Amino acid sequence: MFQYQSSDKFLNCFDNKFCNNIQIPSLPLRGPKSFDQILHYIQKAIEDEANAADFYRHLLKEAPNKLHCEFIQHAYEDELEHLQIFTKLYEYYTDCEPKYCVNPVSYPCYREGLLKALIGELEAVEFYRNVQLSTMDQVIIDTFYMVMVDEQGHATMFSTLYNSCPCK
Repeated sequence: MFQYQSSDKFLNCFDNKFCNNIQIPSLPLRGPKSFDQILHYIQKAIEDEANAADFYRHLLKEAPNKLHCEFIQHAYEDELEHLQIFTKLYEYYTDCEPKYCVNPVSYPCYREGLLKALIGELEAVEFYRNVQLSTMDQVIIDTFYMVMVDEQGHATMFSTLYNSCPCK
């Protein structure tokens, strides 16, 4: 019968000179943010999701084929769902409805719209990751994580569409 044999150099890691230089990071990793700052992040997420949904609604009208339609429609529906999720989160913490305006996104042609969408999704992923690393509130962490994962999927889809779209 196999028995695990531990190496002597790892037996008492914290007493060993091998591990003396290891620092355990403090949480949250990006430093604790104030409640007002977290609310500001949620408000920004609401605005960004509303703008993305509006953008994708317009981009969808220009989609050249079924694959493009399906991918953009999927991202559009997710953005509307994210908008609802962040709105509920904001209302949960404030007992108020968020106020926001949609700012239309302009782009010179369909392919450039795809590139703008891809860049926007990648920026959203980074922003949502940073929010998660700025708090210990598990509701905030879980909500932003769930949406971040969707945004990563959107970035993959927009990259696929952008690279399959002929250059003009």
